[in-house]
Amino acid sequence: MALPNFLKEGKMKFSFMSFSCPEANLVEMLGYAKKYGYDGIEPRAQSQHKHGIEIDTNKQQRNEIKKIFLDSGVECACLATSIRYCFSDEGKRKENIELTKAFIDLSCDIGTKRIRVFGGMPDREMLESEAIEIVGECLAQVSEYAEKNQIFICLETHDFFSRADTAAEAVRIANNPFIKINWDIMHPFTRGMTIEQAFSHVNGLIEHCHIHDGIYDEKRNVKLALMGKGEIPYQTAVKLLKDTGYQGYLSGEYISAWPVEVVLPHDIKILKGYL
Repeated sequence: MALPNFLKEGKMKFSFMSFSCPEANLVEMLGYAKKYGYDGIEPRAQSQHKHGIEIDTNKQQRNEIKKIFLDSGVECACLATSIRYCFSDEGKRKENIELTKAFIDLSCDIGTKRIRVFGGMPDREMLESEAIEIVGECLAQVSEYAEKNQIFICLETHDFFSRADTAAEAVRIANNPFIKINWDIMHPFTRGMTIEQAFSHVNGLIEHCHIHDGIYDEKRNVKLALMGKGEIPYQTAVKLLKDTGYQGYLSGEYISAWPVEVVLPHDIKILKGYL
């Protein structure tokens, strides 16, 4: 069994989400990771990608998936889900809480330690404080099961919770070491926060990071760009993470933007340059 690079080096790690290659099976994804020097991959569940890691994957398949990861020396960095909690209807919230627990079981079976979730957009008009309370309470309700199974639930800075302070407040309501932040570095920046401001709110809560550079128009709409070709000062984010001892993942999330042979070697080269 190959020893993963990150265990040898003890440094910040690099992964990419299956949006870069939605038609690739798991072995093919792992092949891309090894070819281009990534430490992990991030399968996106609930999006009909071809990696085969889903809730309905049976026990035998889960055992096979875990073995494939172990034999490859490439880690399952995080399991990205579509789960969201900001519903006014209690039944929908409970449904997503139970779905989160099912993904915790799946994560245990395949050997990953992180799940990405969303707060989502409120399904009706509500105050920010109410939305934060709803999502924080949902996270609190999954926290005991997450801690029992040693799986981190990572709320992404995304949608209504794109600002780092909003997402961090919801996470702090849960008050559990296994409820953390997935810092999508672009979204708080798009909402007008500097990298330093965003980091000040999520520092100490970050368990996973998403990266994707972009170029903005006059209305602050963003178009994806290759790493280092856009306007987001990722070198600042990497420095802040490094200075605080972050040894988690920087995970590239590019939704069908470029072929893998273009984006994967380019981005890891630029990011390692920032280190």
